Amino acid sequence: MTKETPRQASVNVTYQKKVKSKKAGGAKKRPASVMAEYNEGFSYTDPASGESDTISITLTNIDLRWANKWMPKKGDKLTAKIIEKSWDKQGKKKTFYCGKFCLDDLSYDGPECTCTIGGLSVPEGNAFRSTGRSKTWKKATLKEVGTEIAKKYHLKLHYTGGTIKLGTIEQSNEPDSSFLKKVCEDYGMAIKIYSGKIVIYDKGAFEARKPVATLKPVDLQDWHYNTTLVGTYTGARIKYTSGKDDKEMKCVVGSGKRILNINEKVESLQEAQLKACAKVNAENEKAVTMSVTIMANNRIAAGSTIRIKGLYELSGKYFVDKVTHNIGTDAAYTMSLELHRCQKRITKATVMKEYQGQKKAVATKKATAPPAATEALAVGDKVIVNGPAYWGGNGGKANQCSNMTMYITQILGGGYKYQYGVAKRKGGTRYGWCDKGSLKKA
Repeated sequence: MTKETPRQASVNVTYQKKVKSKKAGGAKKRPASVMAEYNEGFSYTDPASGESDTISITLTNIDLRWANKWMPKKGDKLTAKIIEKSWDKQGKKKTFYCGKFCLDDLSYDGPECTCTIGGLSVPEGNAFRSTGRSKTWKKATLKEVGTEIAKKYHLKLHYTGGTIKLGTIEQSNEPDSSFLKKVCEDYGMAIKIYSGKIVIYDKGAFEARKPVATLKPVDLQDWHYNTTLVGTYTGARIKYTSGKDDKEMKCVVGSGKRILNINEKVESLQEAQLKACAKVNAENEKAVTMSVTIMANNRIAAGSTIRIKGLYELSGKYFVDKVTHNIGTDAAYTMSLELHRCQKRITKATVMKEYQGQKKAVATKKATAPPAATEALAVGDKVIVNGPAYWGGNGGKANQCSNMTMYITQILGGGYKYQYGVAKRKGGTRYGWCDKGSLKKA
C-alpha cells in the first residue's frame, strides 16, 4: 500500500539588494534557500482592479542581521513563487508565480526585532506613482493612452476590450498611475499592474465568464456576507451643458426610482452613456458582497468568477475582487477572497438627447437665485445631499446619497477635501463628510 504524502506548500523568494554602483560590490542577492531560513510568514495579495499586486514577508531576526548589514532598503527587488506538492494530485508539484516586486515598506517589531518587508508590483523607481505630469490628450483611445504610458516605463500593455474613444482629457500635474486608473474607471474598465505588465480589461466581460470553481459550506473555513440598499441604483442620469455653444446633453441609463445623478463633463452622448453605465455598475458592485477564507485553490485568481452553492439565498455567482494568499510557518496555505455577486449590468441608454439650449437660456435669465454650489452654507443649514458622504474629511469609504435631506453639523478648514459634515437630524450623529458641490440648501 502506497503511503500518501500530505499536502505541502512553501515559498520561494529571491531578494536582490539595490546598490549604488558595481564598484560597491554589485547587486547582493539572497537566494531562496537563504530567505527560507528566516521566513516566518508570507502573504501575496492579488487585486482585480485599481491596485498593484503586493507581497509581505515576515523574517526572524535573532542574529539581528536584518537590522544591520542586511537591512533592507526601498527599491530592493524581490521575486516570489509559491511551490505546492501533492496539492491537487498525489506526488504532483506545481509552481504558482506571484511576480516581481519592488520593496516599498519596512517595519520592525520588538522585543525580538522581527522584520517585515512589503513589496509592490510597480516599475522600478517612484516616477510612475509619484511624479506629477501634465498633458492634454485629444481624440485618443484608451488603448493608445495605455500603450504610451506603458512604453514610458518599459512595461507591456495587455488590453482586453473594445475601442473606447476618450475625446479630450486633461492630465494636470498628476502621476501616470493615478491618471490612468481614473480614466479606466471612468469608462468602466479595470486596471492592474502585474509582473511587468499593465493589464486593462472589461470587467463586465470577465463577470460573464464561467466560474472556475464551486465552493460549498464545507469549503469555507470562515465567511461573511453583506447586502445593502444604500449606494445601489436602478439607473443613472447625466446632464451636461457645454459652455462653448450652450449645447445640452442628457443621457439616462437604466430606469426605476433609485437614479444616480452624475455631474460629469462629456463631449458626446456616446461618452455620456459609457460614463453613466460605468458609474452605476461600479456603485452596484457594493450591493451584495462576501469575504471567505478557504484552503488554497490556485484556479481562483482576482478577475475570475466562482459559484457559491448550498448557502440558500446567499448562493450565486460571484466575481473575485481580491485574493490574499497566506502561508504560515507550519506550511498551512489558505486564501482569503473578497467577492461581489454578479448581477445584470446596465450597458445601454434609455434616453439620449442633445439640443441647443435657447429656451434654457431664457429660463436662466429669469432665475435670480445663484447656483447651489456657490451658496453660502453654515452649521445648522438644512440641505439636500446628492453624491457621496465620506467617512473622513479627506475621503475613504462612502455612502451614496440621492436627494437625502440632511443638516450641516460641522465645517472643516481648507486643508480638507470634504469639508461639510452632515447628519440626518439637526445636531445628530454625523452621517458623513461631503464637498460643497453635493449640497443644496433645502
